[in-house]
Amino acid sequence: MTAHNKDSNGLINMPLGISFSIGEVIFTVGIAAIVKLISNDVSVFTILFFRYLFCLPLLFATAYFQRGHDALQIENKGTLALRSLFGIASFGFLFTALETVELSKMTALLQTIPVFVTLLAPLLIGETVGWRRRIAVMIGFIGVALIIEPSNEGWFHIGILFGIMSPFFGALMLLTLRRLGQSDHPASTALWYNLAGAAVFLIISIALGLAWPTSLDVLIVLGAIGIMSSFQQFFLANSYKLAPASTLAPLRYLSVPIGVGLSIIMFDEVITSSFYIGSAVLIAASFFIMKRAEKTRTSS
Repeated sequence: MTAHNKDSNGLINMPLGISFSIGEVIFTVGIAAIVKLISNDVSVFTILFFRYLFCLPLLFATAYFQRGHDALQIENKGTLALRSLFGIASFGFLFTALETVELSKMTALLQTIPVFVTLLAPLLIGETVGWRRRIAVMIGFIGVALIIEPSNEGWFHIGILFGIMSPFFGALMLLTLRRLGQSDHPASTALWYNLAGAAVFLIISIALGLAWPTSLDVLIVLGAIGIMSSFQQFFLANSYKLAPASTLAPLRYLSVPIGVGLSIIMFDEVITSSFYIGSAVLIAASFFIMKRAEKTRTSS
């Protein structure tokens, strides 16, 4: 199959789709590392504002190219509002957690998104979840316990709570995206979501009287976070157009070893055996959940 020929499923260019997926993972972990690096010097709300603001040019260009004057048109406004709320909450908790939680631990905790999706799907979209996936959910939380090591003194703090709330709201975001995808164009929903995020964190920053960065170096870093975030969203959306989800899903687990590597290089983190075991258990449980969900969809 070449880049110019579609197969029977309408998929094109598997190598490019895989490359986009790997690029999305690299950008995601890279953004988290930069946020952690500057979080002691710049307010997390300021970082979030610039993250959303600098996403807008590429997203607007994409939406206009794909939809023209309908770039901002939305049919299901209520679901879009929920998607935006959950997405803003997920990133807000993620960036805040990175102030106190190790990068390696945070990248591992993000792998709980499939676990939370499985827990929430029956309640929010009426999806039937079998006993195998329920057991996998319990095993996944055993992996989480090993990662956060509750036997250690001072293991629980506000950063850990935020680190768990981020994938929880991320799962809610994915579930609303499923529903939104049935009625609205992804480029338009992404554009509105980032507009909402920029507005929310601008208002919060003004209300708190936060000082705006004046250093050129800081502004360049903040701009880089926003630009990287726009490419991360672009790579994510287009990877699933070019390759099947079953092929791309395992690639997301590359974020854990990449996160561990950056944690050691940039922050001199010490990685424990409990972290490795817990990550392996969580990744195995999450992978099983996704494969079972895929099998259920194809057999129904």
